[in-house]
Amino acid sequence: MASFSTAQPLSLPRHPTFSNPNQPTTNNERSRHTLSLIDRCSDIRQLKQIHAQMIRTGLFNDPFSASKIFSIAALSPFASLDYACKVFDQIPQPNSFSWNTLIRAYASGPDPVRSIWVFLDMLSESQCYPNKYTFPFLIKAAAELSSLSLGQSLHGMAVKSAVGCDVFVANSLIHCYFSCGDLDSACKVFTTIQEKDVVSWNSMITGFVQKGSPDKALELFKKMETEDVKASHVTMVGVLSACAKLRNLDFGREVCSYIVENRVNTNLTLANAMLDMYTKCGSIEDAKRLFDTMEEKDNVTWTTLLDGYAILEDYEAARDVLNAMPKKDIVAWNALISAYEQNGKPNEALLVFHELQLQKNIKLNQITLVSTLSAFAQVG
Repeated sequence: MASFSTAQPLSLPRHPTFSNPNQPTTNNERSRHTLSLIDRCSDIRQLKQIHAQMIRTGLFNDPFSASKIFSIAALSPFASLDYACKVFDQIPQPNSFSWNTLIRAYASGPDPVRSIWVFLDMLSESQCYPNKYTFPFLIKAAAELSSLSLGQSLHGMAVKSAVGCDVFVANSLIHCYFSCGDLDSACKVFTTIQEKDVVSWNSMITGFVQKGSPDKALELFKKMETEDVKASHVTMVGVLSACAKLRNLDFGREVCSYIVENRVNTNLTLANAMLDMYTKCGSIEDAKRLFDTMEEKDNVTWTTLLDGYAILEDYEAARDVLNAMPKKDIVAWNALISAYEQNGKPNEALLVFHELQLQKNIKLNQITLVSTLSAFAQVG
């Protein structure tokens, strides 16, 4: 894999052209039928059959139709990047939409660096010009690669392309700079956005929490309120995480009231964040009350409550939670073992470990081994 630690600013094509048709140039009953088949396609085998039919009938020569089948091959739930690349290579002159689709597919996949190579091919082999739909996924790739220099180069290109202040580009830059640990640059980008959306605020709040500045996250949330920006469940998850890190139960309770009063969509992720805030702040009564009212629970829910009891050294209650879990996983077992081990109860930790060994279909991990070895060391 290439390294971008010494990335240089990238050059733009001198003569931009835009080719992104939004309707087929071939308009007849056969083409409409084929395009409707693409929309109803449910697996890669069907898509390949439609692709072959389009080549036989000449419909694949239509830029819109070719782009449509390519985007399904690259981005659908049954996408195949290998097959998508073969389709892309058959397109005589890929338009900006097709290039952006391929960049997006690679940036969202397991090997994001390949999106950068596609971008370089786009610059050198086509007359297509990068636009506001190109940069967010390239910048996402830079964030995944933790390459600050690449992010800076892409930022410079976006500015030269007159899309640096576009809210989608700017939001991706904020995420990238936070991911690379450059909080100052993230803040500077945030201030340049003329019309901030809720994602802009969420990116900043989440970034501050993840990078160890929960106090700044709460300050920003208060400013967000004064500017009448409607918070989303993502906002509230970030704010609750900040409260949990600061052990600020009073503000956390205010946030929970805000969620109810403003009818913020309380999905499972947000409910778990509320539960985590209560347990981290030591209010197990509030946590248990919330837990009992939750209609939907997952293993995160159960483990969070277990951790809450363990923090207070109420091991009997923690054990009761583990026993009541519908589907015990290694995370929950580790939580109980670690709680005993870290609070000077190595024998109890080892008893739980021995019980864990009797469980079927649960694989031990590094955390299990570290906690268990530490317990053995304490026993001597």
